[in-house]
Amino acid sequence: MKPRTWMLAMALSTGLCSAPAFAQVTGTVKLEGAAPEPAQIDMSTTKECADQHPDGVFDESIVVNDGKLQNVVVSIKAAEGKELKGELPKTPVKLDQKGCQYIPHVAAMMIGQDLVVANSDPFLHNVHSLALDNPAFNFGQPTTDPGKKIEPMKTFERFKIKCDVHPWMSCHVCVFEHPYFAITKKDGKFEIPGGLPDGEYTVVFWQEKAGEKEAKVTVKGGKGTVDYTFKAADLAMGAPFDGAKVIVASLTGEKKEPCQACIAAAKAKADAAKADVKAAK
Repeated sequence: MKPRTWMLAMALSTGLCSAPAFAQVTGTVKLEGAAPEPAQIDMSTTKECADQHPDGVFDESIVVNDGKLQNVVVSIKAAEGKELKGELPKTPVKLDQKGCQYIPHVAAMMIGQDLVVANSDPFLHNVHSLALDNPAFNFGQPTTDPGKKIEPMKTFERFKIKCDVHPWMSCHVCVFEHPYFAITKKDGKFEIPGGLPDGEYTVVFWQEKAGEKEAKVTVKGGKGTVDYTFKAADLAMGAPFDGAKVIVASLTGEKKEPCQACIAAAKAKADAAKADVKAAK
């Protein structure tokens, strides 16, 4: 076998000639101006929560590290009248409740992708989704739980999840019709997976306090780079898109109320479990 033919055969056998696994659109999200001081969360009323944070815990709605913004959802926006197609991610999105916080604070997923909610704390949490366009859920998890599978999301939406037991606990979930999205890491960097044809695209940057911002990116040779800089004033304006939906929901009576029966049942189970442990001792 000739060297070149041998190398091609090896590449095919090892998958080196398959579609590239590297990100197609990459970039960094920064903050211009002074970042607001994060508020410290008071967990003193719930000892089992406070004990897990001896150094304190802070609000995660704005996380800035050396001028880089974390937890910004970056996505490709389909052109008017067109659809973006891509494979459904096989890995489930997992939300955990640990130390009386949702981890991660911001999650993104595709319509139909599995969503699992776990509880790493050995005490009660209540998982209350405020979704309006997708199947809402509201249930108690009285103790540790490796994961409860949620009904798949059906349409594009950004919604909040809260805990009715611990009012400071919340996170955000962004649901997309395609897989071309990512969330900025601690260093502000993001990597949107490959699969887009070459061309010019609109990129949407969403931050829970600033709302949506847009920029353009050109994908050429399977790659594209785009950076974005939020201004400190942007973070003080709030997110009008999500805020408007909540206002409309409250006016029309569509907003889901806490499932008091769920909470009561979960508390009863937790009390019974504690009684069993005490009796065993």
